[in-house]
Amino acid sequence: MNMQRFSEILMAYGGNPQRWSLHEREAALQFLNNSLEAQRLQQQALQLDQLLNAAPMPQLSEALQKRILKATQPSVFQNIFKWFSFKQPLKLATAFAIPCLIALTIWLNMPVSPLSSQSNIDISSYQEMPLLVLLEEGELTLTEFLL
Repeated sequence: MNMQRFSEILMAYGGNPQRWSLHEREAALQFLNNSLEAQRLQQQALQLDQLLNAAPMPQLSEALQKRILKATQPSVFQNIFKWFSFKQPLKLATAFAIPCLIALTIWLNMPVSPLSSQSNIDISSYQEMPLLVLLEEGELTLTEFLL
């Protein structure tokens, strides 16, 4: 501990040793016991602490309070980024699984029309039937559909 660091501690935390950083408190107290200059600086810091504690707290206007609260609330983009973070894998998996399931459901319920003109199936009766119904009823096989 040196005078510069001790002075920085006093400026940052004040003269009360209970407010000082735990990992530097012991060294600062030893330095304080061995240095008259450090004791003088601590006394000045304690006087400043007393003056600051005696000063009335300023009253914030309601408009300023609302501005502060609004500024500290996360934005929509921050919430979206937080929701999709990899720290929450279940949310991430859900976010990707739901659109995939919706797309799969829409695709499976689309009307069937064979891709090939070489198919020997009469497609006029199957035009408006969903693929799943045709496959379930055995009217159409997946191979026939793809040909």
